[in-house]
Formats: sequence, C-alpha cells, structure tokens
Amino acid sequence: MSAKRLNLIQVFRGVAAVLVVLAHTDLIYNQNLNQNFLFKIFTFGGSGVDFFFVLSGFIMFYIHQKDIGHKDRLGTFLFKRFTRIYPLYWVVLTSKIFASFIFSYNSATNDRGIGEFIKAFLLFPQDREILSSSFLGVSWTLTFEVFFYLMFGLLIWLKPKFSFPIIAAWLLGVFFHFIGLIKLPEENVLLQLIFSDYNFEFVLGCLTAYVLLNRKISNGMPFIYLGLFLYTLSAINYFYNFLPVSSVLTFGIACTLLVLGGASLELRKTINVPNFLLFLGNASYSIYLAHGFFINHMTKVLNKLELEIFQNLLVLNILGFIIGIIAILCGCIVYLYIEKPLLLFFKPKAVTT
Repeated sequence: MSAKRLNLIQVFRGVAAVLVVLAHTDLIYNQNLNQNFLFKIFTFGGSGVDFFFVLSGFIMFYIHQKDIGHKDRLGTFLFKRFTRIYPLYWVVLTSKIFASFIFSYNSATNDRGIGEFIKAFLLFPQDREILSSSFLGVSWTLTFEVFFYLMFGLLIWLKPKFSFPIIAAWLLGVFFHFIGLIKLPEENVLLQLIFSDYNFEFVLGCLTAYVLLNRKISNGMPFIYLGLFLYTLSAINYFYNFLPVSSVLTFGIACTLLVLGGASLELRKTINVPNFLLFLGNASYSIYLAHGFFINHMTKVLNKLELEIFQNLLVLNILGFIIGIIAILCGCIVYLYIEKPLLLFFKPKAVTT
C-alpha cells in the first residue's frame, strides 16, 4: 500500500521555493543594482533551505520507511533519487555555463579548471563562493541532499543492527562539531559537509515522519501555531541579529513543527488546497534551480537601461516583486516543458529497476 499523498507538504515545498526567490531577489538587487529590495526584510527567505531540508527528511522516511533493511530495494531507491536530482540540474547548469561562455558575462566561469566543472556536475562538495560566482549558487544545498540520500541508502542497504550504530556515531560527530568539541579545518569542504549541523534538519524531518507513522496526533493545529510563532521570532532575530543562533535551532525547529502539524492534519482527513498552490509545490525544484538565472539577467537589463525612473525606491521595489514573479513563472515553464517530461521519461525505468 502506497503512502497517502499529503497536499500540505507539497504546498510547503512551494512556500520554501518562494522564500528563497524573495531572498535572492534582495541579494541580486544588491549585486547588480546596488539597492536593497524592500529594506532587506526578505533576507530571512534563505530559511527556505532549512524548510526544504526538513521536508526532504520527512518525505524520505514517510515514503521509504518500509525499505529500511531491505538491500534489494537499494537500486530502485538510488535510481529514483538520481533521476529526481541530476537530470534537471544538469540541464540548468549546462544552460547557465553556455550562457556564460556565449555572452561572456561571467569571467569567473571561464577561468575555472576542468576539475571544478566535474565537481559542479557531480555535486561534489566545493567552496560556496566558487559555486555562486561560477556555477549555480544553490547547488551547495543539492550536495547536502545527495549526501542525505546516501546516508538513507545506508539504512536500506544494511540491517538496522549495523546501520543504526553507524548513523548514531555520525550524528554524535555532528553534535560534537555543532557544540565545538570537534574542530574541523575550514578548507576541508567534505568534512564540513559530513559534520554540518544542517544534517540535523534532515534527521528532524525523518523523526517527524516516524512519529506520525507510529503515533496518532489528534490535533495538528497547535503545532502549526507554535511553528508559525517560532518562525516569526526566527525571522525577526535573523533581521536584527539579537542572538547569534544556528538556523537549525531556529528555523529548523519551526519548520519541523509546521511539518508535524500539517502532516498530522492531513493524515486524519483530506485537505483541499487550491490547485495553483499544488502546482507551485510540484514546480518548486524547477523554480529553485532556475530563478537566480532569470533574476540576474533581468536586473542586469535594468541596470543597462539607466533610466532615471529606476532611481525611485518605490519603483525599484515594485519592479523587484515583478521580477520575482516572472522568475517564478519562468521556473514553472521549466517544470512543464523540461522537468516534467524528464520525470515521465525516467519513471517507467524506475519501476522496473
């Protein structure tokens, strides 16, 4: 029996993508126009990454918890994960690199060595500065996703009596690194990835799915209210920097509560949500990968026009919203005409693998 489709979880994916678009609109506005977008109030939108990580952990355990300990299912699992991440990523990355070479707008990309290109295509850990300046800035998060899939694959490949101690030891190392008992060289991006506190967010998502699959929660609304409250506090703290707290302890926990509350509501009864929100969730990966490319080029066009009206802050902020919306719509087009056909192409192969 397949797991029940959770519409709210899909909507959350769309929300996370929109948050990242808003944050990157401000970031690229600063880079290309030397202006802030809406007084930088959406800089907390980078927390959409925290939301994605929690959601990814939840979805993996919710869908594949019965695969744990069954090594014969590992091939299908890895093939599905591979086709979900890499084909579209390769299309977007290749398009971005070709645009850099053809229009010669990014000399940093042209100066990269073949090794860095290979790492980028394989999503092997690289310095985030290299990725943002030469390849896809968001690809560092996909590296975390791939690493999480490999760790989850370990749970499927080995019996729990072997895999659980390995996972526990790894998480202990992550915790020791988080509290500062383990010091890792900053230049070693692989170790920084393996023991990053971001990994806790995937685990929080897995734990949320475990709780919901093994225990009934009568009312999910208190969790949603508490999650929204903590998310708001986290956004305020991020903006004003009152406390230098890790996003795992702020946005990560808030997102976990939102997922716990939303999923528990929907497991009790089907919740009807507007189709456009479901579509936005379905298109979230395409939006996430492609939005930066479109925002970057639209703001560069604005900068070259040098019209006096663009010096008006109100006009710039309105344009920022328009640019963000256009970037989202372009991401939806990428989903319809590239990602969706790719998923349909690989789906029969995933079933028979």
